[in-house]
Amino acid sequence: MATTNSTSSGGNNAAVVILAVIVVALLVVGAVYMMQDHRTGGERLGDAVQTLPKGLNKAAKKLDDQAPAQNVQRNLDDAAKKVQ
Repeated sequence: MATTNSTSSGGNNAAVVILAVIVVALLVVGAVYMMQDHRTGGERLGDAVQTLPKGLNKAAKKLDDQAPAQNVQRNLDDAAKKVQ
């Protein structure tokens, strides 16, 4: 009968699992960072001024934190501008 050495493949599996956990953790940290509203006061004021013709209430909402989906889109657009 042939015997197999499972300790070497077990070590490889553990390394793959650890690597996968690290990659997932980095993705989660990146996603949380991109969802935060990192606009400066000047950017918030500029957004409010641009929205002012649509109504005072909409302009006032631009001064608050934006929804996560808007933050991700804005951060991706800013990153694309920096790459170009």
